[in-house]
Amino acid sequence: MARSSRYFDNECKYNYLASLFVDGGNMQDSILSGLEFIKGKNILLLVSASIAAYKTPDLGNTFKKLGANVRVVMSEEAKKFVTPLCFEAILHTKVLHADTESWIETKDELSCNHIAYAKWADIAIVAPASANTLAKIAWGIADNLVLSTLLACKAPKMVAPAMNTAMFESPQTRHCLKYLKDYGFGIIEPRVGLLACDTYGKGAMSEIEEIIFEACKRLVSNDFWQDKEVIITGGGSVENIDSVRYLSNHSSGLQASFLAIALYLLGAKVVLIASSFPIILPLGVKRFEVTDSASYLKTIKENIPQKERVFLFMAGAISDYVPKKRFESKLKKENIGENWNIECVKNIDILKELCFPNLIKIGFKAECDEARAIQSAQKMLQDIHDGGKGCKVVCLNIIGKHNPFGSSNNEMMFFSKTATHHATLKDKLSISFEITDFVQRLLC
Repeated sequence: MARSSRYFDNECKYNYLASLFVDGGNMQDSILSGLEFIKGKNILLLVSASIAAYKTPDLGNTFKKLGANVRVVMSEEAKKFVTPLCFEAILHTKVLHADTESWIETKDELSCNHIAYAKWADIAIVAPASANTLAKIAWGIADNLVLSTLLACKAPKMVAPAMNTAMFESPQTRHCLKYLKDYGFGIIEPRVGLLACDTYGKGAMSEIEEIIFEACKRLVSNDFWQDKEVIITGGGSVENIDSVRYLSNHSSGLQASFLAIALYLLGAKVVLIASSFPIILPLGVKRFEVTDSASYLKTIKENIPQKERVFLFMAGAISDYVPKKRFESKLKKENIGENWNIECVKNIDILKELCFPNLIKIGFKAECDEARAIQSAQKMLQDIHDGGKGCKVVCLNIIGKHNPFGSSNNEMMFFSKTATHHATLKDKLSISFEITDFVQRLLC
């Protein structure tokens, strides 16, 4: 059963603490070392009048923990929901609003006005964005400091709508959002949930981690990966013996999930097919939960487009052998006896099975025998008719004490027919960006 739901610089530019997302952990409560591509960036938060404004100080605080510089602009109406002092106490920067606007230039402090703040920003995010604010942005109205700052800003811009469901679904709001998309704004879709007005529906401002993901995407995405079709498999297959027992392996699914995040941030259209989803993922990553090897294969085939080129990152650990006979109910130990001999048969090799002309295969291999590991991995690059698996790239992981299954760090070697790269021990998101960069350099 499949269920659908929610670059590497030469010297590891993307230093990242993997525990930021592990175990679904709250971003705000995690110990952050910083995403290098957001470190030092100037993030401008523009706050309009919505009850969701109470979340924006937390958003600003998370950006600050990630190493970004954060400044805030507030409309007068927004100050009814959250005070400027709240932001200033957290961020240690002056909030721009009607009472603080200044045109005095100093050497040590940025002028507190809409032109100075607009020029300063590397990215501008309206969070929350009320229906009134969205309409005014769409029509170029600049009758408050949030709007005039945004209109003067040439940096990438994003909006995180927050409003009542009927207001969000109204043709006027939908028309405004279409206009903003045409203008190049990023739209961070609101969530479905119970709203402050006791209405259940779509309109709640997106969660903080989703806004972070989308901001990172605006900063990281590149032309090569933009809108590329990508399928990733992760976790370990679960092969049932009876209704309660199964054969599987120790694959945690972490590397595949971090790879999904990296490729999503780079701009790809990502499908993640896995038996486990151990970390928070962007909503834009399409997920399919699978179990046995047959469901992996079926779901991969169903998601391969007919014509477009698609990249398959086969990070999932598929069982080499499966039980010859499977029982629908639980086998009783008194009926089994003192010894249980489970007969297994060789499983289908999914990478060999998938021979679509538009499919670019990136294989993953985990080995313990370091002496034979490289030769074994390089064999996967050979054509299927020559005993290989037809992979363009193979990522080799030698399991050891520094990178056991489930670790937040990894060390890998990447192989193609013309190149080799050694990714030293680091967190799995950084490893993921190294993988994507190796593939990109190979195919550019």
